[in-house]
Amino acid sequence: MVFARPILVAHRGANQEADENTIKAYQLAIDYRVDYIECDPRLTRDGVFIIMHDPKVDRTTNGTGRVADMTLKQIQRLRTKNGERVPTLKQVLEWAKKNQAGVYLDTKEPTISALEKMVQLVKKTGMEKQVIFGLWHLNQLKWLESHYPELVSCISYPWPPASLKRLKKLGADWVGTLTSLATRTMLNRAHRLGLKVITMPINDPEVMKKKLQAGLDALQTDDPKIFYQINLLK
Repeated sequence: MVFARPILVAHRGANQEADENTIKAYQLAIDYRVDYIECDPRLTRDGVFIIMHDPKVDRTTNGTGRVADMTLKQIQRLRTKNGERVPTLKQVLEWAKKNQAGVYLDTKEPTISALEKMVQLVKKTGMEKQVIFGLWHLNQLKWLESHYPELVSCISYPWPPASLKRLKKLGADWVGTLTSLATRTMLNRAHRLGLKVITMPINDPEVMKKKLQAGLDALQTDDPKIFYQINLLK
């Protein structure tokens, strides 16, 4: 995907207007014309990826317990505080393909086997060119680059400890960092290496403007309406 302006990402969808990580929140984000929705895939006890930021369902649904201890059938019985269903990753990918939306996968499962399972689902749904794999572990980055170099990867920085140069050498396409660390100097270094940079969600229009002036490639937010306030969308 090629952009003439900063890449716009809705963190867990438009989660200020709808329950986070639900199809409704993603649809609202796309209605605001963002480029990507960010979501959090986790595996159920029976090996199905569902979308849930926390390890437990307690905060966002009417249930209790760990996702890893629940079956898909149990997850499907849950409802969010406003009555939405918890989607599976397959449902999100199919929805995104239909709506020509990008998907940023903030991977929650640390194992290579889980990453491989996720890759196969992305390929099966034909979303290879519309997905960014957000990774937290160097072994995942190495594996993805070794087996699927065509897929877009984003690795957190500066944890795990590694220089930008090394991350690029390992195959990273993007790096994700804290907003405070995305200085003009850091961004220039990343760009010289061919790396794009995204930060944690920014919900302050003035901070967004400053980071754009410094050269930040992608803006992530909980509230996509802010993009209109700083004239990124009309």
